[in-house]
Amino acid sequence: MTQTQAIRTAWEEQPDCFPEFLQENADIFPKISTAQKKENESLVQEFSQKAQKKLRQKPKSREAQDALAQELEQDFSEFLGREKILCLSGQMSPQLLDAFQRETKCFIENVRKFDEELRPEQIWQALRNYFIYAMIVDMQGAEQHAKDPILAYSLLYPYTDNYIDDAQITGPEKERYNRMIASKLKGEAAAPRNPLEDKTCRLLDMILTAYAGPRQKKIAETLLQLLEAQTCSIRQQKTDVTGEQILEISMWKGSTSVLADYLFAAEEWAKYEEAFYLKFGFLLQLVDDLQDIEEDNAAGSHTLMTEANRHQCLEQYVNRLLWFTWNVIRDFEPVNPSLKGFVLKNCVEISLLSAAMNQPFFSRKYIKALEPYLPFSLDFLKKRKKQLLQSMK
Repeated sequence: MTQTQAIRTAWEEQPDCFPEFLQENADIFPKISTAQKKENESLVQEFSQKAQKKLRQKPKSREAQDALAQELEQDFSEFLGREKILCLSGQMSPQLLDAFQRETKCFIENVRKFDEELRPEQIWQALRNYFIYAMIVDMQGAEQHAKDPILAYSLLYPYTDNYIDDAQITGPEKERYNRMIASKLKGEAAAPRNPLEDKTCRLLDMILTAYAGPRQKKIAETLLQLLEAQTCSIRQQKTDVTGEQILEISMWKGSTSVLADYLFAAEEWAKYEEAFYLKFGFLLQLVDDLQDIEEDNAAGSHTLMTEANRHQCLEQYVNRLLWFTWNVIRDFEPVNPSLKGFVLKNCVEISLLSAAMNQPFFSRKYIKALEPYLPFSLDFLKKRKKQLLQSMK
């Protein structure tokens, strides 16, 4: 059985009924009281308003910039110490939490050094991938670090993904850009023609020069697979794409993306671990599709979630995603099992929140069934979604 077949089998064998494991594992998924939801909301609002106010500042001197960065870092540390949403301070040891904060700061600093023109949302896009990597590093029992090659790999996303998704760029232009990347990964000559291509080549060099021999070959082959998957994902914007093609693209793109994170995170690679991270990548792809269902639906982009909504079986698909998350992560035995419970709990909760952030796509009865396990009230999530959409205009 191929890896793709294994992912498909694991996905299709999941039940589509409401996830009873939520009620059956109250120690992992306790029902959150109204009082605790209000406390969570107040804390998020307080931190968000404070951060936004400071981020609007434009200090000119280096000293003022450094002072502002220190203030933001201190605010974030205080937030982590008080929050009861992810419960990072309760799940992680002080040493692990310090390492995570230190390397996240290092990552952002290095991103800005590489490209000062990146917008905050692009830095966040790179950070999202880095956080997945950091989680894998912990499960693999390795030390946190935010340098090459993970810095370069995470930075590729704001450039390659956004370029491929940009409807203003012609098909031939996208094809030439992808051919240049493929040539670079194959060790062939690649001549960048513009600043974007130059940055892309520099990032690929930062990745490939970190390895040699068979390890470099496997990294390059994995990135080539991801490039092909991203190219195929353009078909999701077409009206004649089939449900089977959408499933294949989702499995291919999501699984290969996280497999690369695993290869960067682990010193030694194991087939058992690779098989898990391929499923884990597909899982995260589905979460992304659920989070973006409103935007994808409006843009006419076909994902598993938009198709499920079109066929009026979205709730069953979300149920299957929750079961898939529960069973896949629970069955995995990482090198360092101490954070497995944290990863499992928060991956389930991200799916719950993603559904609740898109309330118009679900029945009132379904959303009310999820509400006891949400860290925020439905009204608060509705307001946050509205604010998010307004900020993107």
